[in-house]
Parts: sequence; C-alpha cells; structure tokens
Amino acid sequence: MPSLQPRIVLPREDARLRIVTILHPDYPASENTLLELRALDDGGIDYDTVMAACSIVTGNTSKGFLATRAGARLEPVVRPDDGILGASEYFFQLPDEAVLERPYPVVARFEDWTFPHAAMPSPWDELRCRAEGGTSCRVTDSRWGTERAHLVPLMVQGWWDRERLRRYVTTDRFSQRPIDADDNAIRLRSDIHTVFNDKTFAIVPKRDQTGDLAPVVHIVSPISDSYFHRHYHNRQMLPLWCSVECLFARFAWALFQPAVLVFLSSCITSRRILVYDPSTGTSTVESRNHEQMRAMLAASRSRSASPRKRPASEVAGSTADAADGSPDSGFESRGRSRKRPADPWDPDYSPKGQLRKRLCEEPAGDSTSVKES
Repeated sequence: MPSLQPRIVLPREDARLRIVTILHPDYPASENTLLELRALDDGGIDYDTVMAACSIVTGNTSKGFLATRAGARLEPVVRPDDGILGASEYFFQLPDEAVLERPYPVVARFEDWTFPHAAMPSPWDELRCRAEGGTSCRVTDSRWGTERAHLVPLMVQGWWDRERLRRYVTTDRFSQRPIDADDNAIRLRSDIHTVFNDKTFAIVPKRDQTGDLAPVVHIVSPISDSYFHRHYHNRQMLPLWCSVECLFARFAWALFQPAVLVFLSSCITSRRILVYDPSTGTSTVESRNHEQMRAMLAASRSRSASPRKRPASEVAGSTADAADGSPDSGFESRGRSRKRPADPWDPDYSPKGQLRKRLCEEPAGDSTSVKES
C-alpha cells in the first residue's frame, strides 16, 4: 500500500490576532475609528505602511503624524528603530496649518481619491522595479495555473482615465487600452489571484534587516483563518516588471472599504468627507449624516463586489481578458471569434445530432422533409 501523507489541520488563531486602530482626533470616542489594520509584523505593524494608508484616506496629506494620548494632549510618535508600531491605538493628527476646518475631512471611497502624481509617500517614491519580471507566479514561483492579474482593476477604468495613469505604462502600437499594458499586470497563481482580487492583500515596499527596500505581500483586510497570513504575509515578491505607481494605486484600491469600513459604518452624527466633483476636476468637502453615510456604504459595496465582473459595455468588443486578470482565454483578442469549438464528445456534435438540431429548429408548417441518414 502507498504511504499516505497526514491530513492538513491548521490552527485557528484569528481570535488572538491583534488589530491596530488608527483614530481620528476630531471625533468623539464612539465614532473616531479611522482605520483598522492587522498587527502581523512581529506583533505590531510596519510604520511606513500605516503612514501611507493614513495619507491616502486623508487626501494625500504629507504633514500628518501619528500620536498617542498623554492626558489631554497628543504626543507625536517617533518612528521606531525597527520600524514596527507596537501599541494598539494611535491618533492620526494633522497640524492646524494644514486644516482649514475641524474635523479634518477624510476620503471615504476609492472613486473620490486622487492619485498623488510625483508625491507618493516614502518609501513608495524610492521603490524601483526591475527591468525584467518573470512568467511564474510572483508570490509562489509556481508555473502551473498562473494568470495575468491587473494591478489597477479593469472595473475602475474610468478612474484610471480620469487620473491619467497611462503616463506610467508603456503600450505597443496595437494596444487599444493602456490599462491592459504589461506595466499594469503581474503573474499570479489562480488561487493567489482570487485572494488578491478579494482585497485580502496588497503589495507594499518594506525594508529588510539591511535597510534595503523590497516589495512584499501585506495583509490588508481581516481574513477568516490564519493560513494565508502564516504562509504569505511579508513574503518578498519575485522580481517584478511593473509600474510602481500602479502598485501604489492597487494598495489604495485594496485599502478602501476593508480598512475604512468602520469609519463609514460607525457614523452617529455626521462626517466631513472629500468628494470628487467631475465637473470641476477637484475634490470638495461635504458633510454627510448617518443615513447618507449608510447609503454611500451600500453603494460602495455593490460597486466593489468583484473586480472580475465588468459592465456589458466593456465586454463587447474588448481586447482585454474576459475579466480583470481572468485566465487567458486561449483565443486571439483581435479579429477572432470568442466562441469555443464544438465538443466532439457531445452527442449533438455528430452528423445525426446536427441533423436532429436542424429539424428541431425548423419553423412550424415547413413542408420540407429531410431523411435521416
């Protein structure tokens, strides 16, 4: 008899995973949670990743700082030597000169966020991808079951065009959509790709023990069990050939809703939020009450349900994959039918089967008879 390997039984340790909460200093304690992030970095969370997240949700602010409560005052937090924040709660504060009115406004939805051209937070502006990537999964190095995964999803094509991210990718002369450029895609194994599209993780730059930057897997949202973070959190990516700007945009897209969800749902009085105005091309500050925030949350959930789903208008005539990062269809995208060939094992594929099909499709009253051979 063959020797069998034992069954895999993974420990369920999620109840013991700490959450690092980032608080808004201008709201009461019952509704001041700005972000909730997993403490998976040696018992804490990476300082630079938290600062980048806070910058994104506060409209790309560069003057904000983390602070802890010391009596009635907020004491600024100095970046730890190891770069790991170990406390459970921090306030993200903006100085008075950077705020026109309190509470300072927050970006609550990805579609209201504007890309910070030439002003990405550190260490994003220092990260450089290699000139060569690879055809295997960039997380697992598997060559089986890999798919092309978009960084900025096809479902936010309108945001991509509005923010002019095409400047960060190179397209060939046959390409009809810059968002499909290789600079906006990486290869991932199909199961890793599914988790990637579920906003479970993003790719962020972190420093190793020598101080060198490397793109790594970072868990963004709470997950149902401990398997993924035990095996993949902080795993260095294999060499990437993609746009750093697209990586940063993907981090922002993954951050909204999972991490900012509590800020939307815990509104009791009202929120001051930044809303993008397409008529002016700028963001304006608006005040939304409890019911309006609930409606915004419901609408945001429905739009971001799955990056694999696309409007019919995008599917028709598309030169891209059948959906964001879905497996390559095996058909050329220009000038060829997407209809798959008939299955020779199908009974209807035989000559007699084709004849039966034609007979069934004949209009009623047709006197023409066809003899079955």
